[in-house]
Amino acid sequence: MLPVEGPPLHDGAVVVRDGAIVAVGPSATVEAAHPGLPVRDLSGRTLLPGLVDAHCHTEWALLPLDRPASSFGAWLSDFLPRRARMEEDDHALAAGLAALALTLAGTTTVADNGPTGAGIAALEAAGLRGVVHLETFGAPAGPAADEAARTFERRVEALAERAGRRVTVGLSPHAPYTVGPDHWAALAARPGLSGRPWSTHLAESADELRLMREGDGPLFEAYEPMGFVPPRWDGAPAAGTVARLAAAGALRQGLLAAHCVEVGDAEIAAMAKAGVAAVHCPLSNLGLGCGRMPLRALREGGVTVGLGSDSPASGGTYDLRAEARAAAAMHGAETDPGDLLALATIEGARALGLDGSIGSITPGKRADLIAVAPPEGTEDPVAAVLAAAASVDLVMVDGETLAEGGETLHLDREKTLTRAAGARRRLC
Repeated sequence: MLPVEGPPLHDGAVVVRDGAIVAVGPSATVEAAHPGLPVRDLSGRTLLPGLVDAHCHTEWALLPLDRPASSFGAWLSDFLPRRARMEEDDHALAAGLAALALTLAGTTTVADNGPTGAGIAALEAAGLRGVVHLETFGAPAGPAADEAARTFERRVEALAERAGRRVTVGLSPHAPYTVGPDHWAALAARPGLSGRPWSTHLAESADELRLMREGDGPLFEAYEPMGFVPPRWDGAPAAGTVARLAAAGALRQGLLAAHCVEVGDAEIAAMAKAGVAAVHCPLSNLGLGCGRMPLRALREGGVTVGLGSDSPASGGTYDLRAEARAAAAMHGAETDPGDLLALATIEGARALGLDGSIGSITPGKRADLIAVAPPEGTEDPVAAVLAAAASVDLVMVDGETLAEGGETLHLDREKTLTRAAGARRRLC
């Protein structure tokens, strides 16, 4: 057992009652203290907390990245027309496909971001826990920004009424290059939005930095055919994206900021002071040629960092163990298996503000657990569960089994894959 917030237990046991963890410890001790309980034997497997995907897009599961992009701007120019071909049913199908992949990969909590909120029904159908951030775009100013925020508030509240007990609805001003400062401020002023979870894409690429500083470049060119003019954020000529948002008062406690590749020391300090969490998506950064998040600097600077899978559209696979391996290759000696497991569990939970209830095997937390069959010959039990040769064998949320032996209990795997294959052929 890998509790995460404690040392490994080579013969561990956990007691689950009413969906919660009530006891953890050596098997003999726990069984003696709780006699007569039914026992589920997981011999030969390693038990650990369910994985926490702190940033993904379930609605882009049907738009896989065919080849690595030469730049972020070039990728966006290719992605936007493909996205525009999606029909309403495609968003629901994509979200369902993503939920299937997330479940089988051992993810039990998801921070989703999308334009329709299709992830709500998909996560609930799978039995997963999550936060679905509805994306908003645009650069209205003055009274138009206030009206746009009120309209968006109504959309979010309507989605929240449909959400079940495991899914929360938040919002995502998509990125500073798609959401202007007036719109951002108007969203923050709405009482039905200000207290909800917030997510955004921040400082993802050199192309974004050029747009922020010079107002032109590949990102401008990607949106120009659509008639959309990326907004400008005030700041000194050399100021980065984070610095411009900080100057506008747009940084906020609990904001999930995905990618954070182009950030300097002063910007990291501003993020830490404001209580902004970062999400590392290494496979996406590699697929889009965005570069390398300064992971050590962010963590040492006091910024909580979780791990995210983004989506197949940018090179991700909805598999946090694959993201952890990519992070290990990207950062080398800066990380060890324990760091990577923490990023995928307790640190992701902390980034979402959920570390009081998930992210480690601790009495009082929810019984979101996975069992992994490790490969033979790996002495380090943490490295073993992250290895590509390991397989996720059991997935539980609130003590309820969602998947076992590579099969999901609530989702029709074959039907979903067949329908997805047809939609991909049409879209791609």
